[in-house]
Amino acid sequence: MLMLCDAHIHVGYYSRLGEDEPFYYSPRRIAGVLNRCGIDEFIVSSTCAQVAGIGIRDIVREAREIKRIAGDRAHMFFWLSGHLYDEDPQMRWLDSGLFCGFKFHEEETPWFRERHRDLLSVLSVAKERNMPVMLHSGANDGSRPKELARIADKFPSIRFCFAHCRPMDEMAKVVEDCPNVWTDTAYMALDEFSRLRNYDWHGRLMFGTDLPVWQAHEKVGLDKRYLEYIAAMRKAGLERDTREAFKRFTATNKKGNWHGGD
Repeated sequence: MLMLCDAHIHVGYYSRLGEDEPFYYSPRRIAGVLNRCGIDEFIVSSTCAQVAGIGIRDIVREAREIKRIAGDRAHMFFWLSGHLYDEDPQMRWLDSGLFCGFKFHEEETPWFRERHRDLLSVLSVAKERNMPVMLHSGANDGSRPKELARIADKFPSIRFCFAHCRPMDEMAKVVEDCPNVWTDTAYMALDEFSRLRNYDWHGRLMFGTDLPVWQAHEKVGLDKRYLEYIAAMRKAGLERDTREAFKRFTATNKKGNWHGGD
């Protein structure tokens, strides 16, 4: 059976239903879920970026542990929060060689609304280094796909993933209009997977789960919910398409892979 690739998972501290303090989802715990569920490659970023008092050294140390456990299966994206950017605007953490992409979350740091100049500076580095970028998307101002599309138009050589595929109608239109935009199914309601077949995703829809975020909102086992996501994707008949989309999104700028242009 074809192995899926997951374009959207996390390690790090996150709230868990019924607990007063954030729970630490370690690289070993998350890798265990992926191994048991038969996942091949995956894109991972750390929610520790949202925690005051955790610095870049901690994020880099955690990334080294992920790579030690998972090797090249793990594509590390640096979740760039405002306080981590302020700690090192030159982003010297890139010299570690551990990270191959950026992750931004407008509801965590208002990059588009309040730090647009900093965002453009970071994206210029992403363009220069041929690094893909993941942006949180949703129905809130600053995160809608049609708003995010303006930055994709400004940087046509950058591969963007507008995560969560929501709102789905709007996302499908943006993917159609912007050849450098991918999307993923992270935290999608299970009964929504069947709707994906109603659209042409132009080979840029990726399987994603948002592991382990479910436990912030409900009492559910990680393996159980993960297998439900896999079953929903396979029932929709999109596992091969999403795997190929993942491979193109994470490809380097070598012959036969992604070639954008400004």
